[in-house]
Amino acid sequence: MTPSGRRAPAVGAAALLTVVLYACGGDAPAPTTLPLFDALQLDTVLEVGAAEGAEWETFGGIWEVQAGPDGRFAVLDLEVPAVRVFSAAGEHIGSVSQEGTEGGTLDGPTGLAWSAAGELLVWDPGNSWVHRFRVADAGVSFVDARRAFAFGETGFCSTGDRVFLSYWSFDNLVVHEIGEEGLANSFGEIPAIAGVETLGPELQEIAIEELTPSGLLCSSNAVLDVSFFGPQMRRHDLDGTLLWSRELADFNRIEIYTPDGMGLGRSFDQDEGSHLLESVAAWGDGVALVQHTMPRREFPEPGEVEVVESRLIRLEDGEELDRTRELPPILSVQGTRLYAVEDLPYPHVIVLEVAGIQ
Repeated sequence: MTPSGRRAPAVGAAALLTVVLYACGGDAPAPTTLPLFDALQLDTVLEVGAAEGAEWETFGGIWEVQAGPDGRFAVLDLEVPAVRVFSAAGEHIGSVSQEGTEGGTLDGPTGLAWSAAGELLVWDPGNSWVHRFRVADAGVSFVDARRAFAFGETGFCSTGDRVFLSYWSFDNLVVHEIGEEGLANSFGEIPAIAGVETLGPELQEIAIEELTPSGLLCSSNAVLDVSFFGPQMRRHDLDGTLLWSRELADFNRIEIYTPDGMGLGRSFDQDEGSHLLESVAAWGDGVALVQHTMPRREFPEPGEVEVVESRLIRLEDGEELDRTRELPPILSVQGTRLYAVEDLPYPHVIVLEVAGIQ
């Protein structure tokens, strides 16, 4: 989902056993209120992944994690590619790993979501399908697929039986509902791209296609989209009516330029770093966790420490409630459980529990 393609928490698994954070500035099965950062305590519940072992526990490169309302969670291994599904206790339920271009097979999957019925949705722009799988104790089985066409970075989310993607469309809209017969509705005008006015017409079109999509978060009655590269965030109802639009404060943009008149380049703030969207997840009921990495150059130098900035955004009006740089990247939140990923010493998922919640 994220353009950074990096899945390494800022702190190690041992340090995550109990963490107290200090602020610097999908649908839940029942209303859950999670604390602000300065009152947050996390306990490690379990870890999934190993240096050696069965195929399902040795990840090549974890791209996405999504947890369902019943505690089951899916892990997208982009390197294989494969989707591994686990129980709430971390037991392997089943996998989707057959490669191909037909429904139920994988080519280049990038997104995961859970339907209200507890079915797993897999978005695969490589073969242009949104696949639907039934998850049971006996395993994971293919149900059906619907067509969708998009290129580059895309956001993906689901609520009820409705599915949404974020990508640039020729009618200058970026949020799209994908129905059983394909594109059903589109809304959300393309956000501004810093530096695009300096490019020629052909490069402008490429820049718009690659840099305007958003990370998406579906709730029961609305869709939040947060720009991958810009400060804009918006919330629409499920039919596309704009509820509010805001820009994130204290935001360092990535500037677009052409180094040779032929290709695109990205200019970063080499002192403070520039904001690049990492993830968008629910934070209990009525709040979103929005995380950005802060790279200082397009290709980080060896040993460069990754900075992750986290914000809590109230879904009712877009107000920022809290901010910290002490939280590791969190790919999914379900109830009081947070799902982080660490790459070293090998790729693995760390499931954290928010302590003190009744």
